[in-house]
Amino acid sequence: MTAPKGRRTRPTGAKVREAVFGVLADRVQGARVLDLFAGSGALGFEAVSRGAASVVFVDNDAAAAMTIRRNAVALIEDTERWRILPMHALRALRMLRGKFDVVLVDPPYKRGAEEELAVLMQRGLLAPDGVVVVEHRSSAPVSLPVSMQVVKRTKYGDTCVTYARTRGRGTLASRRPRTPR
Repeated sequence: MTAPKGRRTRPTGAKVREAVFGVLADRVQGARVLDLFAGSGALGFEAVSRGAASVVFVDNDAAAAMTIRRNAVALIEDTERWRILPMHALRALRMLRGKFDVVLVDPPYKRGAEEELAVLMQRGLLAPDGVVVVEHRSSAPVSLPVSMQVVKRTKYGDTCVTYARTRGRGTLASRRPRTPR
C-alpha cells in the first residue's frame, strides 16, 4: 500500500491501527465502514482486510484520492466493496445515504472534526449499534455532539484515539448480533 507524497497526509501508524482494530474486534466483520479524511486509506483497507462488507473513503485532496484508488484496485478485488468520494467530508456527509456501522475519523491534527461529527449524527448516518473512532492529538481532546458519548479513549504518545457511540447505547462490548443485510 502506498501513501500520498508530501506532508498533507499523516497515515495512521501500524501500532495505532493494530490497536484500533483490536478494540473494534468482531464489530468490523460484515460492517459498512465510512473512512473520513481517509488520506492513504490505511484504516479503511484494514477494515476490509478484517471482513468489512464495504468501505466509503472520503478525502478532498486529489493526490490522496488517486492514491486510495490505486490502493483499492490493488487490494480489493470486488469493486462493489469500495467507493471513493474525492470531496470535503461535510459535502460527503450531506449526500451519503444509509447507515454505517463503523465510522473512522482522522482529520488533520490542527483541524478537528466537530462539525463533521455533528452532521453525521444529525443525518442519522451512524447505525444504532455503530461506533465512531476519532484519531486526534492527545493534547487536543475531541469535542463530541451531545448525542454522542465517549466509551473508550486510548493514548499512544502524542496520538489519542477516542471511541464514541450514540448516547445511551452502552459500551463497546454492548452490541446486538448483526443480522444479514
